[in-house]
Amino acid sequence: MGSLRDRRRYGALRLPVDRRRHERVSWLDTDLRTRRKTLLRSRWKDLAVILVALAASALGMCVTVRHSPLLLGLVLGVYLGAIAVSTVVFLSVVDGSFHPRLGRLVERSIGTNLRRIPGIYGVISDVSFEHVNVDHVVLTSDGCLAIEVKSSFSRRQDLAKVPDLAGKVSQARDGAQRVQRLLRSRGVDLAVRPVLLFTGPGAPFMPPVVQYDDVTITGFTDPAV
Repeated sequence: MGSLRDRRRYGALRLPVDRRRHERVSWLDTDLRTRRKTLLRSRWKDLAVILVALAASALGMCVTVRHSPLLLGLVLGVYLGAIAVSTVVFLSVVDGSFHPRLGRLVERSIGTNLRRIPGIYGVISDVSFEHVNVDHVVLTSDGCLAIEVKSSFSRRQDLAKVPDLAGKVSQARDGAQRVQRLLRSRGVDLAVRPVLLFTGPGAPFMPPVVQYDDVTITGFTDPAV
């Protein structure tokens, strides 16, 4: 178990956190579950028709190749895989949760990379408040950071041309203030510095670090950097 912890590289203070359990009770996960339940209740007939059509198509193909066990297994595997993947993607698109779920995957990846950086003692991800969350709270030898992650998959452009940059900066600042108030309410008077982190292939062209008032803006296209 100790070697597993070392490979995870939580940092010098060894601060493991059950992130999956924490995410399941977050306001975002509750909202995503509500969207999915609403969709299944309101559109279950349409979904059933699609599944029946796919099943009928798979049955027809299986009857055609029934004399070849290899082809039969191949057809079943392809259809089952396609049904599983398309169901997940289709439901996420229809219920409007595709982008939040994709954003969560990106944020989780960023958290994993942050935990591997030397000098970081611990990373607590998805700190939830009422209808808002802070993506990552990072404890380092130089202090505490509240990191707001923004992923972009569009065409890259200069930082000044990022849509609603001021709003994103304000969100990062608000997250840091919430974490600082939370710590102070528990008797820990610690300054929390806001960081806005852009990632993804559409992350803006910018210097490694840009200071926007009291918010530090950086990019994360390369985990080594």
